[in-house]
Amino acid sequence: MVCLIFVLLVTSAPLFFPVYSLITEPGVEVNGEKIAFTDAQPYIDEQTGSTMVPARAIAEKLGAEVEWNRSLEQVTFRSPYATTLLTIGQNVASVNGRQVELSAPAVLKNDRTLVPLRAVSESLGADVDWVGERNMVLITSADKAQRSTWIWDSKLIETDGDRILQFAANQKLAAIYLRYEKTYPSQDVYRNFIRRANDQGIKVEALAGQSDWIYENNQSVIRQWIAAVTQYNASVSALERFQGFHFDIEPYTLDMWKTNQTWVLERWMATIRFIESEVKSADRSMTMAFDIPFWTYSLSVPGSSYSFSAWLLEKADSVVIMAYRNQALGGNGIIATAKSIILEAATLRKKAVIAVDTLPSKEADHTTFYQSKASLMESELKQVKESLSLYPSYSGIAIHDYVRWVELLNANR
Repeated sequence: MVCLIFVLLVTSAPLFFPVYSLITEPGVEVNGEKIAFTDAQPYIDEQTGSTMVPARAIAEKLGAEVEWNRSLEQVTFRSPYATTLLTIGQNVASVNGRQVELSAPAVLKNDRTLVPLRAVSESLGADVDWVGERNMVLITSADKAQRSTWIWDSKLIETDGDRILQFAANQKLAAIYLRYEKTYPSQDVYRNFIRRANDQGIKVEALAGQSDWIYENNQSVIRQWIAAVTQYNASVSALERFQGFHFDIEPYTLDMWKTNQTWVLERWMATIRFIESEVKSADRSMTMAFDIPFWTYSLSVPGSSYSFSAWLLEKADSVVIMAYRNQALGGNGIIATAKSIILEAATLRKKAVIAVDTLPSKEADHTTFYQSKASLMESELKQVKESLSLYPSYSGIAIHDYVRWVELLNANR
């Protein structure tokens, strides 16, 4: 993610709390872990309503280096996302050299620097959420706060490119899975869109996949598509390239799945091996991601007791877990259904994104947020983020797909 987004965030409204929260010091969690402050406690600034937190404790939890200049009374946070400089008593900060206004000035208390929570958190790309009933501030680091979505209709980047990128900025998207078609739209359209996305710090992955790709006679289709993406990347500048291959292969939708699941699994594995070989031969710099249902954890590799999801994780750089449920909690909720693969991914040192759906479902209403309120989806996803951000493998949320997500938001206006 790039600094421009963070600059906008730092200038957003301060984090205000209900009046009753002024009585009690707010708790703070970073990536689901409650922080025990030993030297100085967070508090609410009564004049501005801003939450003031010890600078070093929060910044270091978010992976930033902290420097204190005693003579200038300045604190600097350095991270891959931004360099932020605050001066004691001043209502402005420097974020990558740009002056931005703060909700409250940094202060010294008991020889400790306290800063507005949003200034330190959001300038480092983190999400900040308030849970009033628990008097708790939830901070999620940039690598776990990121979001992504699918664009299956690639002509939208030609007809609706500006709107998509504005939506991406508003929703803090870190990745777009964009279907690549060699013939349409034109190469120049892809170049323009990907370059602009890159300028916003958004990774664009080349998306494709069909359930019938598992049939051996369709390997030529796979090879041609990988070659087309590779050829496109070779013909454009670095900032106009796809950064990864993204495969959505769903052979369990074939009729054969009901009658000969073992055969389908074996062909699925053969297809993944073929894709792996083709990708490595074509461009080793490209990442490779697979969309996989949460229930692949309950399947075993044919002839073994090894979970199929772990086998898929071994082949990929990352996976998107299709945890298609519309509730975070409960035995059949998003968290419970995704957690087994999240744990596998942590063991295998791979990354996993949690996906939810906004499309109409042929299965059951509880598998999608279709026709739900956008605020309800956000409330459920906040719980997912808090619960799963504890795990090193967890790397954000994907919402399927862009078109229906926009419809969901518009329906709630």
